[in-house]
Amino acid sequence: MGYSFTNTAATTAAVNNRFVTAVNMANGTYTVANASPTWSGGCLVTATISAVTGNDTPGTLTIVGTGINGQPLTEVLTLTAGGLATSANAFRTITSLTQAGWIINVGNDTIVVGCAAGNVACGSQGTLGGVLVNNTVGAAVTISDATRTIITIPASQAAGTFYEFGAAGVDFGGRLVVSTTSTNDITVFHSGTSPASMAL
Repeated sequence: MGYSFTNTAATTAAVNNRFVTAVNMANGTYTVANASPTWSGGCLVTATISAVTGNDTPGTLTIVGTGINGQPLTEVLTLTAGGLATSANAFRTITSLTQAGWIINVGNDTIVVGCAAGNVACGSQGTLGGVLVNNTVGAAVTISDATRTIITIPASQAAGTFYEFGAAGVDFGGRLVVSTTSTNDITVFHSGTSPASMAL
């Protein structure tokens, strides 16, 4: 089986207001400020609510966009009063974000919608074939799946270093995520995302 590849050439730190900057919660569709994360893969979508006076009843947020392979993807996210909720699916682009079931309490709570830390290179289980370091690493790079760290590339690793995982590769479960706090340039070679059998 051949491999796909995903390049990461930017910090993958979380940006909690990437898609919607702070606005009063309301039932309806929010204006999407940016359609995708800053990196080339996907991200888990986060919604963070700040209470004003007591907690509003937040309801749900329907996320419509595309997955990592470009397929249409929709998820209904149950929001957390005065807190953070994170999508189960990795999105490459966001088309619309619509809240429903919101009920005001005393003051109008606010919401931001953004992306969790980490470039999701593959949104399903698969195989990691190798990792290429394209520039001298400025900060450590962690490559992980849904439950564990697979490899950590140390800071100052030389450009041109290639980590090869043999003919069989290394299996990963759930998703494959590249995380770094610097503008490192890393390419991972991996199996493609399997299509989801149903939207959540």
